[in-house]
Amino acid sequence: MKLQEEMSLPEKFKLVVGALPEGGRLLASDAYPFGTLRPVRDGYVERNRVKSWYAVWGDSGPWIAFAPIFQIAQSQILKATVPYLAQHFRVVTMDGRGNGRSDRPRGQEAYSFEEYYRDFIAVLDAAGADRLAVVGISATAMTALRLAAEQPERVSHVIVAGGYAEARTDHPKVAERMRKESERMRSDWPGYLEWFFSLCFSEPHSTKPFEDGVRYGWSSSGELVDWARNGWIGNDVTELARRVRCPTLVIHGDGDKRVPCASGTAIRDLVPGARMLTVGGGGHLTAVRDPVLFNRSVREFVAGAARPSTWVRGMSRKRRALFISSPIGLGHVQRDLAIARELRKLHPDLEIDWFTVDPAARYLEKEGERLHPITRRLANESRHFECVAGEHDLSAFFALRTMDEIMVNNFMTFSDLMDAEHYDLVIGDESWEVDYYYHENPELKRQPFVFLTDFVGCLPVEDDAEQRGREAHLCAERNADEIEHVARFPHVRDTAIFVGNPEDVTEDPFGPGLPSIRAWTDRNFCYSGYTLPFDPEAFADIEKLKNKLGYQKGERIVIASAGGTGVGRALLDKIALAFPRMKRQVPELRMVLVAGPRLSPDSFPRLEGLEVRAYVHNLFEHLACCDLALVQGGLSTTMELVATRRPFLSFPLQRHFEQNVHVRRRLANYGADRSVAYAGLTPEALAERALEAMHGPVRYKPVETDGAARAARRIAQVLENRWWVQR
Repeated sequence: MKLQEEMSLPEKFKLVVGALPEGGRLLASDAYPFGTLRPVRDGYVERNRVKSWYAVWGDSGPWIAFAPIFQIAQSQILKATVPYLAQHFRVVTMDGRGNGRSDRPRGQEAYSFEEYYRDFIAVLDAAGADRLAVVGISATAMTALRLAAEQPERVSHVIVAGGYAEARTDHPKVAERMRKESERMRSDWPGYLEWFFSLCFSEPHSTKPFEDGVRYGWSSSGELVDWARNGWIGNDVTELARRVRCPTLVIHGDGDKRVPCASGTAIRDLVPGARMLTVGGGGHLTAVRDPVLFNRSVREFVAGAARPSTWVRGMSRKRRALFISSPIGLGHVQRDLAIARELRKLHPDLEIDWFTVDPAARYLEKEGERLHPITRRLANESRHFECVAGEHDLSAFFALRTMDEIMVNNFMTFSDLMDAEHYDLVIGDESWEVDYYYHENPELKRQPFVFLTDFVGCLPVEDDAEQRGREAHLCAERNADEIEHVARFPHVRDTAIFVGNPEDVTEDPFGPGLPSIRAWTDRNFCYSGYTLPFDPEAFADIEKLKNKLGYQKGERIVIASAGGTGVGRALLDKIALAFPRMKRQVPELRMVLVAGPRLSPDSFPRLEGLEVRAYVHNLFEHLACCDLALVQGGLSTTMELVATRRPFLSFPLQRHFEQNVHVRRRLANYGADRSVAYAGLTPEALAERALEAMHGPVRYKPVETDGAARAARRIAQVLENRWWVQR
């Protein structure tokens, strides 16, 4: 058998999957399968000197157990479903022998359906799951059906997804197909993975599930997975299926190219009283590709935690809006609050709940706003961005692409809220998860939805040619998905607001064969102009503002800030090193370095004239009276500086398409592109550039001040629903 590193990789791997680590093992960072949840407890069961890893997720509610999936994957394949179900159930997962965190024994004798079944029973016993709903996906439908038949007192429900009840090879054509698959597994493992997961994810725009699947398979080997697959072949539980008496739900895609839908129909017919949910156009792995449908179906079928039962008569309901604010930094929430305040002027009776996490949540609480209690369940996007960032380096596109677990988890939380409470309006500022899953599940939209953003279109910015090719391919694929969503379901967004002006949108195409971003945005968005969280005229008297904020007369104030996440740490360190050089030339200089809510002030050096603050509420007030600002390349902070006509330098994150393309274009429109490349920048050069900027002229164009009011008026039109009246 060829070693994995000796095998040639399919071209699709280069375009979709990217670089792969050493095969046959998990990465050290994959100690747990999910990024948004840690197990209540985990451990190993050992049978015949083979250890199998298992975990229990969630600490209350009925039990649900996922039978271990075919060993070409491991339990991380359930990342879109287990973190949600664990909010309502106690969930058991395990890695089957041969992949994941479990042992990888060698030899066919270690791999059989009997061993898999006994491993699962041992895990259920160790977890203490005495009465449970069992979920079987694909081959593990046989495990679920056998358990329900042989231990009826233990199993309350059966859910089978993409499954089959028999894997006989009696027919010569089936036997020959199995032989050829086995041969390819051992001789061309990358080619087999490409073929297998292309079959599993036949739905359009499935590049992320495909990539994940390849990586799951890569952590094992063709030899091991061949042994594991042979353990499933030749088994038949059809007679056992006829003995199942508990409620059974069969989920199957009618476009499943791995296991025909007829196999699911056969299980429905075998199990007395079984129900079937056919996924029109769906492929093999519904829990992965259509997780919202899967999660809601499983929860409803098993009947987890009771939902609120109060119904309020229509005319007794208060007018309410839910405002979803992106928590990446504080710029989004500050402009959103400005819009909300303008909206309240138009509708004083409107109650607004907020749906976000820190640092945005902390800001809103200081402003006296109400966060909905369910937001405690939300996964934190800022933490994810910090985990994937390097030294002043963040591939924004790949950070978004790898946020899929967070997105589905947060949408499911939103979905639970929509089921439980009534809102007259939902406003989402770059609420990509709600926008995406509403388009994927349009029947779930029950109220008007307003979508806001300050950029349109993901664009490639990688320097490395091979990486840029992959980024360009995947950016175009993601852009095409959005274009098709909006074309097919224009009613999902009752209005879409671009926070800016038409000239702020790039003319670049979305990708090969796709429209111009500007032309498409003109057709599908309205423009509000830039939205400031303040009126610049209120800060016109700079000396008065300095005095109010506690600055001394004669001081030259420098504000250094890198946003509300920890991604800007390297930039702040370099600014701190540059400060003594600046102060030697300007003795009256005082620098306020804002560490932000996620960095410790104590981790920065103590220098004369350097003040490090953990957090500055309404930092824009300090920016409005500073003599110089040194900031990351984000839109909100730089535009606030432009609006108040303060000198600044911005340092866009490397490989961040939004900061390097969209933000720089907008700043150039105002004559204010003051960006400096971070790479190779020394503290000496930084100090020199900073002082030049501080002493140089400011010739920015004025920033409009009515953006929040314009956005609020457009949102009010949706709330009032009178746009169709003839005037």
